[in-house]
Amino acid sequence: MATTSVMDQVPEKLSLTPTDIRRPTPADGAEPIPRLSPQTALRLGRRQARSDVMSSLPLLALDVGVALLASTAASQLGLWLGAPLHPQFAYGVIVLTVVLQYLHGLYPGVGIPYPAEFRRILHTSIFVCLGSGFAMAVRMDSGPFQWASWLTLSAVLFLGLASVRPIARHRLKRFDWWTQPVAVLGSGERAIRLNRRIHGLGHEGFRVAGIIADSEVVSFTHDDAKIIHGRLPLSWLGPTAEMETILRENNICRIAVAERDSVGWRDFHCFHGIPHVMLPADLGQQPIERMRLRENSGEVEICCDTSLVKPLALAFKRSTDLGLIFVTAPIWLVLMGMIALMMRLSDPGPIFYRQRRVGRYGKPFEAIKFRSMVVNADRTLKDYLATRPELKAEWRATHKLRHDPRVTRIGRFLRNSSLDELPQLFNVIKGEMSLVGPRPIVDSGDYDREYIQEHPDVFELYQMVRPGITGLWQVNGRNHTTYKERVFYDRFYLHNWSLSLDLYILWRTVKTALFREGAC
Repeated sequence: MATTSVMDQVPEKLSLTPTDIRRPTPADGAEPIPRLSPQTALRLGRRQARSDVMSSLPLLALDVGVALLASTAASQLGLWLGAPLHPQFAYGVIVLTVVLQYLHGLYPGVGIPYPAEFRRILHTSIFVCLGSGFAMAVRMDSGPFQWASWLTLSAVLFLGLASVRPIARHRLKRFDWWTQPVAVLGSGERAIRLNRRIHGLGHEGFRVAGIIADSEVVSFTHDDAKIIHGRLPLSWLGPTAEMETILRENNICRIAVAERDSVGWRDFHCFHGIPHVMLPADLGQQPIERMRLRENSGEVEICCDTSLVKPLALAFKRSTDLGLIFVTAPIWLVLMGMIALMMRLSDPGPIFYRQRRVGRYGKPFEAIKFRSMVVNADRTLKDYLATRPELKAEWRATHKLRHDPRVTRIGRFLRNSSLDELPQLFNVIKGEMSLVGPRPIVDSGDYDREYIQEHPDVFELYQMVRPGITGLWQVNGRNHTTYKERVFYDRFYLHNWSLSLDLYILWRTVKTALFREGAC
């Protein structure tokens, strides 16, 4: 296929104005995307192996450091208690940690979002702790003091791995030697959006290489134009007919296909030899994370799994809620008493506030919170919005105000730290709520009209579970998210619920509360 005319028509860099992105029209009987030669495929394979090593080394060093720190802390505590551990204990912990992290796919860990990484770290920590506990149990001279060392090892190892890795990823994403380039294949606004999304995944080890496309005029939307004029580079790498040369010369081992109707993408043999290929799947509004692909009679099937309706999983979730509440009862009961005393001294009125919410099976219940607003809050809000009509749009969009006149001084502190929801632990004990779940919907007679009418599919799933004190939207922007984004987080949680996801959300909730992320 001749490509001279295509190269003459396409500029070397995409313009920042409405732009021509050209895609060649294949001749009759010709393949739209030429296959890679064996030599190029093997070269890309070797390049990918080197990139994986470079991406793995800093994470491997961090894991070794955390394992060494945990084993050293356990050994020192054992010496102080007069119950020294075996001299080879630290080596065993380090080796077992590294091997399990590798088996869980965390080296190089490119393309793994933090929730999935958290689950794999949790599995690694559990297996390391079980292995070290078994080793202590079979020792004839193991005593009760050695189990204090084991608890120290377990806590330091998990907390270290779960906190250090995400910090390191956000630091490393600035370096090209750690991230791996991704080329977007396709044209049009979907390619622009995919380019933008990959640009935001630097912490997962990706960076934008550019676009491989040809053909047809595309007018960018206003939002895309802002991104292009801003910090996101948008470079054109060449036409699809020269994809092999582009990948080889730019050392690109990953491509992402932007559009389902891109020329030739349905015939995967066009991509054979490329180490990593990401293909689009049009599943609409069903963000299923736990799924697998299976080939059956020449057709690719997507198999999805959900734990939302499994009685054993739901019973385990309920027992976990109650276990965590009763174990931590001495802490939160004292904290609630202190908050109640401060409220009584600073502001007259009731301590608790009750609001009707929608629970499991659509049954209403009264959610308990510390009162964070003045008495007659509804009247105060109505008068406030009547004199400030420009804030009505903010209220309609998010059902919140950044500077809410109804909130008291101590109420603002309680909200920023999420301590106003602490009394909802009693709702959890009564079985009306869960520690983690979708955000509880306000029961306004016919429920939350917007939630039900605009998102009925989510509301159907919502009624299958107990709403949560915390959830995905609280740890992903909180009050900085829009109403539709909160609904999306509810949908994602309901489709992908697991015990490890609950533990991840609880872990992130502590961080969100301490640093007041997303607080008004």
